[in-house]
Amino acid sequence: MRRPLWIISLALAVFWVWTMAAWAESPTTYVQAILNNVMRLQNDASLSEQTRAKDIHAIIEQSFDFAMMAKNSLGSTFNTLSAAQRQEFNRTFSYLFQDSYTHMVLNFLKKENITYGAEHSQGDRAKVATTIVRPNENIPVTYLMHRSGKSWILYDVVVDGVSILHNYQTQFAHVIRTKSFAFLLDKMQAQRRALE
Repeated sequence: MRRPLWIISLALAVFWVWTMAAWAESPTTYVQAILNNVMRLQNDASLSEQTRAKDIHAIIEQSFDFAMMAKNSLGSTFNTLSAAQRQEFNRTFSYLFQDSYTHMVLNFLKKENITYGAEHSQGDRAKVATTIVRPNENIPVTYLMHRSGKSWILYDVVVDGVSILHNYQTQFAHVIRTKSFAFLLDKMQAQRRALE
């Protein structure tokens, strides 16, 4: 049975509007949605600490491009690894970052006010400047992201001028230079096992 042309046209129009709305999401709106969800969880007195940590961990897991971050954190070393080594490093790096960032959020963001500053976009990349406003200090936090499908995904956070990804790059490069990649991965895997 053939559907009337107007039904097909309406369906296509709805799909087009939905797609354009998703693409139209600004980087600031994306960051704001993440922070609003995190702050909501932080200030929900009905949640246990374990549930709060689990839910914040899930937000972080969905919000960062761990494959890109893992690759960038190793620099040129990444290209020398086998497929199995890359997979294991990605998995381990992702777990450790999520755990570390979850604890940072739990300890750092409570009931602070967050203000939103400049948004800069260039091609498929963007950054959003925010400030955590506290009674005695203001902490600048900049979120770096790139396009992923119809939305954005984070790949770095710069807190008070310090890039989290750059910190990893510096630490990993030092260990690989003075020890080896195998040594680095062994240490990271041991840290993961301790956390699990």
